[in-house]
Amino acid sequence: MPPRNRESGPGAPLSWEIHQPSLLREYIEVVLVISMVTVVACFVPADYRVFGDIYLFAVIMLCLRVSRWPVLFASVAGVLAWNFFIVAPQMAFAPLNVQDGIFLGTWFVVALVAGQLTARLRAKEQQERQRERNATVILQLTRALDAARSLDDAIEVALRQADALFGVPTALSLPEGDNRFVSHSGSSLKLDDQEFSCVREGSGTAVSLSGNIHIPVQQGKRRLGIFSVGWGSQKNRMPPAYLRLMEMFALQIGLLIEREQFREASEREKLLAESDRMHRTLLDSVSHELKTPVAVLRSAAEGLAREKGARREILAREIVTAARRLDHLVANLLDQTRLDAGRLRLRMDWCDVHDLIGAARRAVGEGLASRPFSVKVPDEMPLFMADAVLMEHVLSNLLLNAVHHTPAGTPISVHAGVENQDSGKAWVFITVADRGPGLTEEARARLFQKFERGEQAKAGGLGLGLSIVRGFMLAQGGDVVADDNPGGGARFTIKLPHKVHESVPHE
Repeated sequence: MPPRNRESGPGAPLSWEIHQPSLLREYIEVVLVISMVTVVACFVPADYRVFGDIYLFAVIMLCLRVSRWPVLFASVAGVLAWNFFIVAPQMAFAPLNVQDGIFLGTWFVVALVAGQLTARLRAKEQQERQRERNATVILQLTRALDAARSLDDAIEVALRQADALFGVPTALSLPEGDNRFVSHSGSSLKLDDQEFSCVREGSGTAVSLSGNIHIPVQQGKRRLGIFSVGWGSQKNRMPPAYLRLMEMFALQIGLLIEREQFREASEREKLLAESDRMHRTLLDSVSHELKTPVAVLRSAAEGLAREKGARREILAREIVTAARRLDHLVANLLDQTRLDAGRLRLRMDWCDVHDLIGAARRAVGEGLASRPFSVKVPDEMPLFMADAVLMEHVLSNLLLNAVHHTPAGTPISVHAGVENQDSGKAWVFITVADRGPGLTEEARARLFQKFERGEQAKAGGLGLGLSIVRGFMLAQGGDVVADDNPGGGARFTIKLPHKVHESVPHE
């Protein structure tokens, strides 16, 4: 019988106990009770029939504690003790008259009937208690499995619980290849080739030559594995209640494996669907977005070949603008590829916010020409540690995002500074704000996802800009947040932890 454990919690060993009646203990109890009644009867003067009733009462009381055969033994022992020690002549088996014979026969029948009825009631009570214990064990097991983080962890928890519960080593063999089974790494029972042969060939619960028990783990006709219990190391016979609980254990493990397989299949389907959607979106966006600047380049180049004078300068600027747009699209695709592949290499150095804003403004080019553009940076703005190339891409993407989502003539502003928190930590922040339509609650939830374009966006862009902004900021240990600009529009704020270096002067 496995030891009981008082620990609690999902990972605690299961606490369970089978009350197997010990026949030897019950027979000893019968002998002690009959002997006690006999000793009392020998020293208390009373009619011998009174003691017959006392013997009958003792047998009926024993019915509440012992099983059927000990009750039968108690009835016979009580009759013999009553006749030998109580009925005159004492210390000898005296012949009984008709009245005593009828009394004795009635007494014996009552004892047998009471024993049978009580034994049935006790058996039903034990069955109900056993069902309750089994339900408690399965509930504890289910909670422990639900707390596991993966299928391997759940199987390991189940096997550890089974080891503690049954007091013997256990194993779970999972199918691998054609009709082959391999023990899970959490198994404590080592199975040899002979055991695996029994596992493969058996169609139901099987017992190997070594005495180990193998229970199929299956759902419907699908075999998901084999649950093995090393009972061959035990000398005593397995109680039926153990086997029933082992089969329930195997059923729970089967449900766990099937649920995990369904979950993995569902995740694969979702990934495939999302991959297919992103693939189509990327192809559609690339084909559409590359078509426009290429057409502009071709048209402007053809016109440039024919025109002279001032018209040539206008066409040249169109070529430069289209080339910048094409370069920005390709750069965003490459940046997103680097982020997805985890191949982003940081080159952190001290950066000046004026240089970064100026570089980003030049990268946007003509997009800001028709808009009021303001920059607000405090005179004491210090240098800060960042990757200058990534920060230039971040700011240019934020400026282009403002251009794409606001009409011509709408002001765009950039504000930078240092924010000191109560915890003593300082952050460098740069804010890009516009006076466009602002952000809806629905848009905020999807704002930094790949290929996400706003409803108010103009033609142009793949919907990668804000996703790249967030990826670059997180890679540098910073973050980006979006909120409403006071007075209307949207505001994007990027933050980086500020590290003060004594050798670097403030500007």
